[in-house]
Amino acid sequence: MLKAEFAAPDLKALAREGFVADMHFHTRHSHDCATPVKEIIRKARQLGIWVALTDHNRIGGVLEARKYKDAPVIPGIELCSREGKEIIAYFYDDRDLEAFYSKRIKPYLKEKNALRSSRTPIPMADILDFLSRENCVVHVPHPFGPQPRRGYTFFSRKQRAHLLTLVHSVEVFNSQMTRRANLSAMGWMVQLGKGGAAGSDGHRLRSLGRAVTMSDAGTVEEHLDRIRKGDVRVYGTELKQHERAWEYASTTVKVKLQNGVRDGIRKGIALPGKARRRILDELRITRMD
Repeated sequence: MLKAEFAAPDLKALAREGFVADMHFHTRHSHDCATPVKEIIRKARQLGIWVALTDHNRIGGVLEARKYKDAPVIPGIELCSREGKEIIAYFYDDRDLEAFYSKRIKPYLKEKNALRSSRTPIPMADILDFLSRENCVVHVPHPFGPQPRRGYTFFSRKQRAHLLTLVHSVEVFNSQMTRRANLSAMGWMVQLGKGGAAGSDGHRLRSLGRAVTMSDAGTVEEHLDRIRKGDVRVYGTELKQHERAWEYASTTVKVKLQNGVRDGIRKGIALPGKARRRILDELRITRMD
């Protein structure tokens, strides 16, 4: 049975007891994040924890992590459906994730203005159907988050309730959410009889490890099995209201604006050469696949 403690996790102590992982983290490959994969891996090693890389509709972070020997990374992806709702899939093997992404997701993606939402044209029913054929754990993130991300209202409608049979676990603790939202998520998990997990939903390096999931597993495979069964412990603290506002302003807004300028330059906005170079230099814009 899942147990939760709303307190800052003592990561080093927990790591001595079992397998500890931040199950929701983004890299520079997400449209709203600029945190390098290398730095995430470095800090995870320092903290003695694992990290699930769950970029928005992309697997670039997982693929980049392959370059680093024995990287403490769990392969994942956060997919946004046509309805604007999100689902996370944790894969047991990064090659299975790569094959799934190449066949089922990538063909539907089109490059679009970075200022728009991250939703794909794929209905949630189809995403879940695709994932049901894969060896993965299907996870509902931040079910009581603000609209349009709130998954609870989507899945609770009578005509969609059957989709929950294809879901294995619920995110019961997310550092970006309020205490009320996290408690509601925990109650929903119990009501559904599903497994659960916690993650920081971090976009900045300092968020890594703020919320973690611990199990008595010895491998990634065993840890994912424990999440599916609900046989884990979760620890974490939420960001305060002003911290959440600053986190959003300093990541999502900033990075989207940077990407918007970058995309505009790439598509031929008429800017003098010196101005274009100055903007690129000042924003430190790099290519984000």
